[in-house]
Amino acid sequence: MSPRVSFVLHAVGHADLGVPPPDSAGATDLLRLLDERPDDDDQTRRILRLRTPAQTTGDTAPLAAALAVLHADPDTAGTAVHLILATTARVAAIAAAIDRAVRRLPDLYGGTIAAVTVMHGDSLDETDIATGVTHTLDTHADPGTDRAYVVWGSGSTQTVLGALDAVITSGLPWSLIRIGPTVAPRHAVYDPTAGLPVDPVVPLLRRWRYHDLLRALADTGQLSLTVEQRRVVDAEADHFGQAYVVPNADRMRAVMAAALMRGDGSSGFTVRAYVAQRYHELRAADGSPLDLLTWAEQHAKRSPVTLGAMLRVIREQRAGHADPAVRAAKAAPSGRWLASQIVHQLNEMGKASAHELKPPDPPMLDALRRHLRQHDRSPAAATAGGVPTAGDNAPAGLGSLTLVPGDTVWYLSVVGNPSRDGSPYIVEQIVQAAADPDRRDDLDPAVRTYLGVPAGQPVPVKALILGTAAGTYPHARQAADRLRAAGHTAVAAPIADLGVAADDPAAFTEPAAAELLSQHVGPDTGAIVLIPTGPKEHVLTLLAAGQQAAAVRGIPLFLRQLVTRDRSVLDAGTHRLPLRFGTDLAILAAASHALDVAELDTAARLLGTLATGQPLSARAVSLSDALRCATQQLRCWPVPVQADVTTTEDCTFRMIGERIDVWAALPDVDRDAATGMRAIIGACASTEHSIDANRLKEATRRQVLRPLYEIRNRLPITHGHGRADGDTPEPLNPEPLAPEPLNLEPLILERTGGAQRTVSGLLTAMAAAARSTFGDRPGAGPRLADLLAELRADVRRLRDTEHTELAWRAERAGQAGRPGLPGLGGNRLGTIVDTRPE
Repeated sequence: MSPRVSFVLHAVGHADLGVPPPDSAGATDLLRLLDERPDDDDQTRRILRLRTPAQTTGDTAPLAAALAVLHADPDTAGTAVHLILATTARVAAIAAAIDRAVRRLPDLYGGTIAAVTVMHGDSLDETDIATGVTHTLDTHADPGTDRAYVVWGSGSTQTVLGALDAVITSGLPWSLIRIGPTVAPRHAVYDPTAGLPVDPVVPLLRRWRYHDLLRALADTGQLSLTVEQRRVVDAEADHFGQAYVVPNADRMRAVMAAALMRGDGSSGFTVRAYVAQRYHELRAADGSPLDLLTWAEQHAKRSPVTLGAMLRVIREQRAGHADPAVRAAKAAPSGRWLASQIVHQLNEMGKASAHELKPPDPPMLDALRRHLRQHDRSPAAATAGGVPTAGDNAPAGLGSLTLVPGDTVWYLSVVGNPSRDGSPYIVEQIVQAAADPDRRDDLDPAVRTYLGVPAGQPVPVKALILGTAAGTYPHARQAADRLRAAGHTAVAAPIADLGVAADDPAAFTEPAAAELLSQHVGPDTGAIVLIPTGPKEHVLTLLAAGQQAAAVRGIPLFLRQLVTRDRSVLDAGTHRLPLRFGTDLAILAAASHALDVAELDTAARLLGTLATGQPLSARAVSLSDALRCATQQLRCWPVPVQADVTTTEDCTFRMIGERIDVWAALPDVDRDAATGMRAIIGACASTEHSIDANRLKEATRRQVLRPLYEIRNRLPITHGHGRADGDTPEPLNPEPLAPEPLNLEPLILERTGGAQRTVSGLLTAMAAAARSTFGDRPGAGPRLADLLAELRADVRRLRDTEHTELAWRAERAGQAGRPGLPGLGGNRLGTIVDTRPE
């Protein structure tokens, strides 16, 4: 089906005058000739068709090459062409000259241009370019009958990428027209997901350890998995889920890996249980006859007997007075584990999480990272529940799931010729800034947010600098040498020159780029950032290959803008384009699930990665601060809460009831044992941090909320079934627990005297008891549970809209006869009621 109108989007540049970008004098001379004799049609044709001796960048005008592709295509040969010239102030005079000439000579570039619109962007920033293009398309284009073609190969790359984002958003079927001085002009479909062995959402959710969500999506048919892929997903979900109900050291390490990846306020709920399980694992290996934890529990003077109390008993037992069996147990590898610095740090992490809902501090995460790295198996040996996840037998698209997630950022850049003023390449400026304590915090905030690196902490970076073999490779090598001399990690590599035929083995094709990335970008990678400098033909090839490499790894690829509105390199943002191809959808799915389990800090990180997610991220942060009663951040709490509180009591213990309600309202709190346990621990943490006075806090534990704390202290992942009521504590059981704890009902019935049988019922009753004792926050505004429900709904709505738009654009492209945008295989996240967004 032929489009009614073909909209050709062209970024105006010096190439339209046949002069290189630095040659402002040459451009000025040519524009002066056009201005002096606007009625001289022959001169206009000679200059704008690049037929004068002064024009050296090519013998075919970019627009002539692009329109030749349309005219050679039977589907578009007879359609009206509406030319959109995207420009900024720097090249506005060139755009004006083209506009004036085309209006006078519609066939100037071959064929006939029916209409021309000049879109002036306030700057190169994507927001400015995309806003202008969006307005133009909204005014003139009909997504139901028209089609867009974006010219790739001339003009500002940043302008083209900003315009392309607007085209995708418009819903118009679209494709690229690739042009260049050494390549034949041609249609090109940008489809970085083509040929992927797995839906992009699968690697990302695996990396974030949301195995339960993966299984649920597969169960409901919302993910397409092969039989082998499904076996791995199920095995990993079992391995992770059983850690809460049948804990052992290996399963608990999987939970620790999730804590390291997510960095949430709830991430430390299980670390102290892991310490005990690791002790039992070591003791089974070293054969120590005395169980130090059981011995310390029996000698502890407090109840419940916490891990900290037991470690204190062990530490304070004087060597000269200790029983010989105790001394021998402390000297064994298992005993040395309990006395190690990592155990101390893990215990502190657990305390901060279970009593304050505080995310792990960087030193704690560093310690956990170092510890888990000791247990990471080689990729070829990695398994999940007996199912190989790497090596020769790995299912396609599912690589090794290491315990320690990569946190290194690889910056990719194809360099051109050095700047005339001697300034370093952009990739050099960025890598140097990443190591500078005074500049690194403001560098690429979306990347820092995604990786969860707090301000003041360095983000590890590496650089892969590419140059054409017969052209810029020596400059790339020199740039890498300069960075290495300054202590940075940088690699230079040659790639084929422009103009090498695609069927030549030496050509820089997507497979060649993918192979190059596989040689350098290793498993320590947490994100890839492409700096789109250098020849545009190579940039697009590297972008597509980089997106595929990132998708299979479950990490994002960020496409960096080159400058800001004020021409700053280091403060430039990122383009939306790479996230349009499934990454947005996967991140929104993960963020939605994080909200479902009240991992608000994790959700804020995920949402903060997205250009459209910043307001949602801010809401998640404000809810997290209010839930943990971070009164020092009161000005950041949700506005409806701030409006109602007038005293310290209003925002502290008078909010205990609504804080507990947040955990009671989690969607799977009664269906999933892990979620139920986390809700019980989270409710206790929210309560404790709402009360400053220790005596009142203790009275709350023992009287007002006694059943809640008794149940918490008997969960498999807390204090090993120690009692909270002062009775004789039960010893820690070094043997794996039986599967019965999957059902929390007997424990809840026992500790509530038969009054409650579900986690939600228990928490609702405890919230009512807290209100009865402490009162409630004044005002009739929404409570925290209401605000969280609204945020969940908004994230789901955005997720469903993203999917619907992807599906609709793919459908429209198919109707137009070419795949303008890929679908996502079998990925059908969300309920799609219509194939077209409203």
